[in-house]
Amino acid sequence: MNSQTQNRQGAVILTSEGIDKFPPAKTEAKSYENCYEHYTLEALGDRTGNEPDTLIKVIVKQILDRVGAIVVEITGEVQFMTQRAEELLSQYFLPRIPYSLPESLQHWFKDRIARLTFNGADPSGCLPLHIQQAGRQLNVRLIPDPINEQYLLLLEEKELQSFSIPTLELLGLTKREAEVLFWIAKDKSNAGIAKVLGCSEGTVRKHLEHLYGKLNVQTRTAAVMVALEKLGLVNG
Repeated sequence: MNSQTQNRQGAVILTSEGIDKFPPAKTEAKSYENCYEHYTLEALGDRTGNEPDTLIKVIVKQILDRVGAIVVEITGEVQFMTQRAEELLSQYFLPRIPYSLPESLQHWFKDRIARLTFNGADPSGCLPLHIQQAGRQLNVRLIPDPINEQYLLLLEEKELQSFSIPTLELLGLTKREAEVLFWIAKDKSNAGIAKVLGCSEGTVRKHLEHLYGKLNVQTRTAAVMVALEKLGLVNG
């Protein structure tokens, strides 16, 4: 496939193959803002005449191989997408028409832009979409470009953390605190946890007190929920 091809829906599909046919970029950096973050997308090129074109194309190849990006008009029509974005859409949305937004993603997209249009700075309009599948999660972020009436969708896949003692330690808990929280999630009482860990109930209560402070909670249920949120296993 060429580095830029036109599919029958009209969207341009960008891949890293044949990138050497790209002319040197001349455009300036463009910034996008959403409710939470500021993004700067820059087309690198020979604006100064001093940048090695071959190095730039190597960088662009790497970007196109890794980034799932889709430019969408306000109507929901796809203008272009990277090959990585097409791969992720095919993996998480079935059935679907190639090189276009799946129906469910179209509904989410229209709902987000409606919130942004009618509610202004309403943070819910910028909340990402999370889709979980086989221990992995696809995150879709919407970045508006109101001047050009276009929107950028950034697709990122990550591996989900498991709710285990080692991952709970990553939250800043000691091993004993992580063990206590793990068994709380298994619905064990303080007495039951003490029996499993081979310690007294007073020691379990002391571990609970410490992990409550670290997670800034006051109850067992809240401790489990905060840990799940921090591990990305549930939405906050």
